[in-house]
Amino acid sequence: MRNISLDLLRCAAIGLILVAHIAQSIDSPWGAPFGLPNFYHVTLGGVAVTMFLVLSGVVLQMQYGRKPINYPQFVAKRVLRIYPVYYLSLIFGFAVYCLRSQQENGSIVAGLAQLGLADLVLSVTAGYAFVGQWGGPFVGTSWFLGLIMSLYLVFPALSQSIKTHPHRTIGLLCVISGLSRFYLGQHDVLPMRPLDWFPFCRVFEFGLGIYCVRVMPAMRWTQLPWLEPVAPIIAFGSEISFPLFLIHYPFMFVIKVLILKGAPPAIAIGCFLALSCGLSWGLMRADQKIPRQAMLGRMSGWWQRLKLA
Repeated sequence: MRNISLDLLRCAAIGLILVAHIAQSIDSPWGAPFGLPNFYHVTLGGVAVTMFLVLSGVVLQMQYGRKPINYPQFVAKRVLRIYPVYYLSLIFGFAVYCLRSQQENGSIVAGLAQLGLADLVLSVTAGYAFVGQWGGPFVGTSWFLGLIMSLYLVFPALSQSIKTHPHRTIGLLCVISGLSRFYLGQHDVLPMRPLDWFPFCRVFEFGLGIYCVRVMPAMRWTQLPWLEPVAPIIAFGSEISFPLFLIHYPFMFVIKVLILKGAPPAIAIGCFLALSCGLSWGLMRADQKIPRQAMLGRMSGWWQRLKLA
């Protein structure tokens, strides 16, 4: 059952990310960072990432908080939830990389020559951020996948701890994230914006979503009945939010190219949004056709045979 409140928050989050990235591409002050330097100094897109992390904690706790968790199956479901659509977006990101290499170097081969085995591994795992390369050359927002997957891996433990000691656990997570942000903001010991991708810096935001579900059951995560007439539109925006988060970034160059060719900024931005939303819809439709249940069944069979071996 869909929750219109959560759908609306996802729409708001992806909207903030688009505003931030578009503003940065046209040098608008709306793309500038704000907040506490070297601690929580973010753009509107950074605020949106916090929203996504909290929402992830909320949704997982609502789904798994009242039942035992089969850990291998839980991890398999999380992998199948986020990686297939990422791999689809990676195809487009790689195509854009080749196109830009052709335009800038006069040869696709020149761009391919800059890639190595590490790019294959890091692209498949979405682990570029952990080696100081942010999102890599294909899908710049893929850094988030490495972060959220690492948080998924500790969700069962966090959920159980918050269930047993809610206030102490969330307090401890706040201290962990706060100290991590303070230390990494002052010392250059991890590469490329660790305050964004280092899991200890973000575990409080993720845990806060779990905590909210645990300690505020009376809220029932209000359905906002006055929005029911537009619920299908909000649900659609929520459904394409993740594909749009991934696919829009490789095509950011479209805005600058069109402006350089004389298009008004509003037209350039409109073309970019139409392209990104159209591709996101296509990715969503393709992702919906992936037989996840059958794949999970095969994975469960392999796991059972492995345990019996």
